[in-house]
Amino acid sequence: MKSYLELKNINKSFETEKERKPALKNINLQINKNEFITILGPSGCGKSTLLKIIAGFSRADSGQLLKNKAKIEKAGLDRIMLFQDFEQLFPWQKVIENVTFAVKASAKNNNLSKAQIKEKALKYLNEVKLENYQNYYPHQLSGGMKQRVALARTLAAEGEIMLMDEPFGSVDSQTRQELQELLVQIWQKEERTIIFVTHDIREAVFLSERIVLMKNEPGEIIEVVENRMLYSRRRSSKEFNQLFEQLETRL
Repeated sequence: MKSYLELKNINKSFETEKERKPALKNINLQINKNEFITILGPSGCGKSTLLKIIAGFSRADSGQLLKNKAKIEKAGLDRIMLFQDFEQLFPWQKVIENVTFAVKASAKNNNLSKAQIKEKALKYLNEVKLENYQNYYPHQLSGGMKQRVALARTLAAEGEIMLMDEPFGSVDSQTRQELQELLVQIWQKEERTIIFVTHDIREAVFLSERIVLMKNEPGEIIEVVENRMLYSRRRSSKEFNQLFEQLETRL
């Protein structure tokens, strides 16, 4: 399969009081179109830094980021980022207005009427099962529901690539599992490329087609593991737990 997104020899360091500390070292990775890939590793291994470089929010010291063989050097609406902090929602806007904001931001929707924009926003709220909460404000929602709104808004921006930085890290374990299942359903329907950062091995096993293992000091890729389990995946299955144990020993 032809590579869609390619990272070539990406290096990144940060200045400290005493020295320039390397954060990422010689990152090489090829990502396929519509692939669901997770970046898995301990805190401080550069996962989020790598995601910000892909988003265009941070520049590498050296190396190249290519999309369809063309060099990427800045942020773009083709890459939409979702963070762990669901407080990124606008608190003064209703749920429908938060999602409508993203619809309007997409260049694909420049010629849509107000009614068409609202219809598209409702489509994404329906996908996250919150169509009945469109007139609520964020403070009226639970943490899991807020993150569903944030996910709907990310989808509504209609970027080809969704960059997700531990988006379910702030919710309880049951809600986290529900959001994981929802995300897989949406990905299969929407056919987006998803790059998902996590330090949770079980989350990586449940979600992704490939798992990129990273170590820290400096952040390096140590292995890319194929996840051959079919969707829908059962967390209690022998196959699931075998892959979990394999990854646990590598980290």
